[in-house]
Amino acid sequence: MAYDDDNAIVVWPEYFDKKRSRAEGRRLPIELCVDEPSLDIIAKGAMILDLEYKIFEDMAYPANWAAKSGCVRIERGKMPKTTLLNELAKILVSNS
Repeated sequence: MAYDDDNAIVVWPEYFDKKRSRAEGRRLPIELCVDEPSLDIIAKGAMILDLEYKIFEDMAYPANWAAKSGCVRIERGKMPKTTLLNELAKILVSNS
């Protein structure tokens, strides 16, 4: 499947950050989160899932607009976003 920017899912490192609360942007349970997730680790997870991606380093998470942590846009594939986040989280935890 080819990468299509219109159908790509935006994935922020804040979704996987163990130090954040749900109100601060964490989307997953603490057990599926890591300390200081990076764009490279998220991109590696997308690569392991055989999904195409693009890294945007100068983007800021809307709830934390002052910190430009960047984001990764990942092709949708056949998974809903919640399933994709859970699969990425399992890869991040196993590789950290």
